[in-house]
Amino acid sequence: MTSAERCLAGRYARALFACAAARQSEAAVAADLAACVSALAGALPLLRDPRVSAARKKALVRESLGGAAAPLTADFLEFLIEKKRFALLPALAGDFDRLMLQSRGVVRARVRAARPLSEADRARLRQSLEKFAGTGVELDVRQDPELLGGVTVRLGDWVLDSSLRGQLQSLKEAIGGD
Repeated sequence: MTSAERCLAGRYARALFACAAARQSEAAVAADLAACVSALAGALPLLRDPRVSAARKKALVRESLGGAAAPLTADFLEFLIEKKRFALLPALAGDFDRLMLQSRGVVRARVRAARPLSEADRARLRQSLEKFAGTGVELDVRQDPELLGGVTVRLGDWVLDSSLRGQLQSLKEAIGGD
């Protein structure tokens, strides 16, 4: 995605967020967007194809949502199709989600852990990250056995690596290994 498309996705996300906030339906719209991105992941090439009619694309989107989408979301998705901007949807959905969290005073931390984290571990990690970030933190935890041990955290532009794999890599670089 080009920087111009990235910028455009952000503008669309802000506009949609303003409309959703006015209707107090931010969470519903965010859920609809996430469901649409997930359901249509395999169909994105078809939705980008200029030879496929707008009517066919709209039907495919309506079908993927199963009629359960908020009217605002359904109208917005049809608008994206009409403007030939549906390819922006994945980035737009991510931007919308960030705007929603930001409006709540929360940031999302993407955590990769070598083993499943207990609720106590999650609570301690969340508390430490909230102290570090100075704001509320929502954890998105995924297991990654390649880390060998420990965790890595991506919090905005910050990457905190306390994994065994990361420590071994740092040691290797320090001693001049390949």
